[in-house]
Amino acid sequence: MFDRDVNYPCAVASYDAEGIGAAIDWCCENMQAGDTLTVWTSLKSNLRNCSELEQLVNRHSNVEHVTGRGGGSVRGTGPVLMAWPDMADIGELVQYGSHRIRALCVITWNEDGIRPWVTAMQPAVLGDGSAWEDLTPELDPVVIEALKSMTLTINHNNTISAGFEKDKVVSILLALHDGGIRMESEAMQGWALANGWSGKNPSHLAKYVEDINEGKRPRSRHALRRDYIEGLRRRVADDA
Repeated sequence: MFDRDVNYPCAVASYDAEGIGAAIDWCCENMQAGDTLTVWTSLKSNLRNCSELEQLVNRHSNVEHVTGRGGGSVRGTGPVLMAWPDMADIGELVQYGSHRIRALCVITWNEDGIRPWVTAMQPAVLGDGSAWEDLTPELDPVVIEALKSMTLTINHNNTISAGFEKDKVVSILLALHDGGIRMESEAMQGWALANGWSGKNPSHLAKYVEDINEGKRPRSRHALRRDYIEGLRRRVADDA
């Protein structure tokens, strides 16, 4: 009911001349007639850090620059080129604009900041790909089954910091923890982003996992079946 797959192509580019050039070409190849290419930076002034992107924005009428600071969002349909975001930035951008995004390319400056997203999303690699030779460890298959369950049952238009959505997410995370199943906060955040979660919810998910791993028990009014974890294990075995 609430499944929201990421159904557009994604790419990650190195922050060097080869990567930036390849990123621009890749975005242009994913444009259709009447599209707008959206270039995202955290701050307006960040655009001056890259002459290639600055020229792209200033010289073409079908290229729009938006910023994360101040709530800049995708206004026109077409590819999006995000320069130097972290995972939280990606979640914020796609929250209200996912239906307008035809393709998403990320230029990175801190590979570790988006490595879990790259691991889960498996985007096309542009430019120097040496940074992606080592990815984050795979999530436990039972954790993936739990995340799939969350994705299908929560309303992604709502925050998971309150209400039914919080109760559902926290109850599942606590069950995983109590079942002795290892949870990796950043890897789960990356998985969520790659599977349609947006806004602050992927970050909230990671924070819940961090808190639970530290021994905290966030409140939840949702009761799961006693055999919930065993049910997840059976699904994993069936899939295998």
